[in-house]
Order: sequence, then structure tokens, then C-alpha cells
Amino acid sequence: METPILAARMLARAATSRLRPRTAGYVMRRVSTRDDWAAVRSLRAAALESLGDIPAGSPSPTGDGHDTQPGTTTFLLARDGRSVATTRISVAVEGASATLPAARSFGGDLARVVRGTVVEASCILVDPAEEDRRNTLLRLFKSHLLACVACNADWLVTAAREAQMGFYRRTFGMEILGGAECLEGLALPRVLMGLRWRRSAAELARRIPLVAWTSLDERRFAMRGEVTFAERDAARDPHRCA
Repeated sequence: METPILAARMLARAATSRLRPRTAGYVMRRVSTRDDWAAVRSLRAAALESLGDIPAGSPSPTGDGHDTQPGTTTFLLARDGRSVATTRISVAVEGASATLPAARSFGGDLARVVRGTVVEASCILVDPAEEDRRNTLLRLFKSHLLACVACNADWLVTAAREAQMGFYRRTFGMEILGGAECLEGLALPRVLMGLRWRRSAAELARRIPLVAWTSLDERRFAMRGEVTFAERDAARDPHRCA
């Protein structure tokens, strides 16, 4: 499979690109250092344990093999210099949805329903100690939406916990694409949900200020793996997580 342009840029720059130091507010960056990956593993373990997905005291998960695959990039969200959440983005071109992480459990659903370029958001996890979970999740989703912009995606998909279905449906207009299935190594079943990106992009940017993007956001994301936020928009965002 030819690696999508977005993913190729991210992976090629991973070893050399660094985000300028910031200590105040929220900023998201592409994971590229050992310290970054240590923070990701720690966040994943704490979040999955708090959700009941892995037993208490389990070692930090090492991943499902997709972290280092072509077309996949992991991001880390920090608040005031402290890591508070992480997400992973995978891109598949037409006919290659079998390479996505969700294909292990939802391969039939992806092949039956999804066409064109697909962005999958996976490993969407927030530090259990983070109080502002609603806006933290929305900030993570801004990276997913920017990935869709960068590769002109047809679909955005994610394997959501059943408890998250209402949030994804109300907030992003996602539809159910596949019934509950178990993911390897996780206790709670997931449901495949998807969004027809090109039909929904303008409406999402208008309706949810915190995830709205500019041309500068697009350039920063594609060239540097960076996502920044206008903090004044958080107070205006009327949406709530389930």
C-alpha cells in the first residue's frame, strides 16, 4: 500500500521535528521521543485500568502492533506541560481498510460499508485525574478532524466503548457501522462508529468551536504534527460528554 501523504510527512519528520517548549495552556504534538512514548504508555495503562479494560496493576501496555505501522501516528496532549491525554491516528487509502487497527474486529463491517480514504481514531484515552474530561476529549478530536482535512478523507471511524456511543452520536453525528465486538487484550466490547467526513466537515467546525480549524492549523498539523487551541472557545462550547 502506498503510504498516504499525511502519514508519510508525519513519519518522515518524526525524528527531526520538535515542538517549541510551552508551559501554559493546551498543546498537542506528535509522539517522537522515548519520553513521549513513556508518557503514552503510562496514560494508556492508567486510563484502561480506570475504565475496567485491564486488571488493576497491569504493566503498561506495549501496544497492539499498530503504533509503528506506516500510516499511523500517535499524539500526546499536554496541559501546562503535563501529559493529560493521548490518541492515535491511522490512515488507509481506497481498498486498504484491512490495514486499520479496527479491522481485526470489524474487518467485515469496514469492507461492507466504508469506501474511499479512511481515518481511524484509536487509543483515545484521558488521564483519570483530568477534571475537564469533556473538553479534553474534544481537543483530541481536533487532531482527528485535522487528519481528515489533510488527506481529504471520506470517512472517520472509531471503535467506541458502548458507554461512549451517545457522546459520539450527539456531538459528532457518528453512525453505528458494526455491532459490539471484543478487542484483543481489552475487557469491554467496542462498537464501530463512523462519520462521512466530507458531508459533515463544515457543520462540525461551525457547531463546535473548540474543534474548528484554520488554514494555519492545517499547515502546523501536516508539517509539524502540532495542534494548538484557542482557549476562549472552550467556554463557548455547549456540548457535554455522556
